[in-house]
Amino acid sequence: MINRSKAPNIQTVGALNLHRPILHHLSNGIPVYEISLGSQNVIKLELIFNAGRWHEKEKLIARITSQLLKAGSHQHNAEQLANFFEYYGASLNIYDGFNTVNIQVYCLSKHLKTLLPMLQELLSAPAFPEEELTKLLKRNRQNLKVQLQKNDVVAYRLFTEELFGTEHPYGYNSSEDSFSSVTIENIQRHFKENYTANNCSIFVSGKVSTTIIELLDQHFGDLPSATIVAAPNWELPPITLPKKIHQVLSEDSLQASIRIGRRTFSREHPDCDAFYMLNMVLGGYFGARLMQNLREVNGFTYGVYSSLETLRYSGYWYIHTDVGKDVKDAALTEIYREIQRLQDVPIPLQEMEMVRNYTLGMQLTSLDGVFNIASINKSLLTAGLDDSCYYNFIKTIQTITPEQIQAMAQKYLNKEDLLEVVIE
Repeated sequence: MINRSKAPNIQTVGALNLHRPILHHLSNGIPVYEISLGSQNVIKLELIFNAGRWHEKEKLIARITSQLLKAGSHQHNAEQLANFFEYYGASLNIYDGFNTVNIQVYCLSKHLKTLLPMLQELLSAPAFPEEELTKLLKRNRQNLKVQLQKNDVVAYRLFTEELFGTEHPYGYNSSEDSFSSVTIENIQRHFKENYTANNCSIFVSGKVSTTIIELLDQHFGDLPSATIVAAPNWELPPITLPKKIHQVLSEDSLQASIRIGRRTFSREHPDCDAFYMLNMVLGGYFGARLMQNLREVNGFTYGVYSSLETLRYSGYWYIHTDVGKDVKDAALTEIYREIQRLQDVPIPLQEMEMVRNYTLGMQLTSLDGVFNIASINKSLLTAGLDDSCYYNFIKTIQTITPEQIQAMAQKYLNKEDLLEVVIE
């Protein structure tokens, strides 16, 4: 009988292998990355266009264009489009990011043949109706007013604006003025310039057959190409830290939102993997040092984390938490104490092994299932990387030492290099 009063022994994660996609090309040159695994008759289809913020000429055009796409085509309106996908038990989602827009469809394999003509219609003849744009902008304005009453939202906005600048696509935030400048003409131009064959890649995963690849060519193999329009030359502003931004949003607020961090780097940077492990130790999971201090020992917060965000051309790292307004100064003191401790003393070997095993376990979980595997491949390929980047990352997790963690903290977490934002 299992003795449940005794914890099981920790098992070391063995070799991790990333299943590589099979590359096809449609008649017009669109690359199709196929990952065919599993026994369930389900498909995930993603069309990825380099049409995100980085490629827009007016603020918010990338986001509004992607949102308005679901308003339908010239043949089917938004309600008909939604009902069509719902009838077949499928989902259609469109996500806009800093660099790309992802059009994502989940469905049973047998229904893909029926769904693809509707998706083709949406991409070849989107309606972009003026009345739907008016409604969409109204909803966005109302949502913005609500969001600007929240400490954490304002803290994040000020943090990114200070790191990247209010004109840079990684730094600017929506405003009443930016909504007012959105026009149908600008949306149509953005779509025409960026939703093209030579600006597209396709990922298909699940139980994929040769027939499905043929169907993709049938429906998207004639998607027109266009002259590549160079993205605006976005220059990162010089870093002028240290800087502290403390604002009172409401005198009645009981909490303060804290953001502390700095601009970092993209995934290609040689220090990225080691810095990721430093982040894990400090605040990357529930048992990390910040959580142990601020939550478990001091009771300042329900949760505190740190995150490393790698973007295509840059990145940023930040600590984020909400604490009682009366303990915000004490919480800041403890945050900097934990950073200093990482700089002064190498972490104990037992803690290093725990973080190492936890992180390897996370990576093992991320390889569970064909859609997760496809997601890892997609993130690598859209960043211009190959699977050697993934294996180098795993090797860093397996071999990094406490002294290397300490060196990363000394190099990147000096207090004079950090931006501090507190909104209460």
